[in-house]
Amino acid sequence: MPHIVLEKAKSVKSCYDAIEQDIFKIEGGILKITDKYINAKGTSALLESVAVEGGKVQTFFIQLSSKSEAVTVRLFPLTDPQKSKGVKTLMGLIAKKIKDSNVDISYGKTNLDDFLL
Repeated sequence: MPHIVLEKAKSVKSCYDAIEQDIFKIEGGILKITDKYINAKGTSALLESVAVEGGKVQTFFIQLSSKSEAVTVRLFPLTDPQKSKGVKTLMGLIAKKIKDSNVDISYGKTNLDDFLL
């Protein structure tokens, strides 16, 4: 399962606040964050996402979850999309936005090295 660990991320809430609804153009399509949700405890968030690549539309959630002093960006298992280039690119863009929001944050364990900016 694709994931990116953001080391020294203060909280899921601070990461959630760093993300806005957005649209990104890619070759042959678009990537979009359409909405976002956070649980009452602030320990888990979902980013409602859409990837349109070559006319194929995928709707899915990207999850932010806390673990010790890190936040993990991963696909929400109940919306298991095809792990296309666009889906992985959107995960990398989200991780970068969060990383850019706080100079203390660094990339930790990941299997998406090719999609980190």
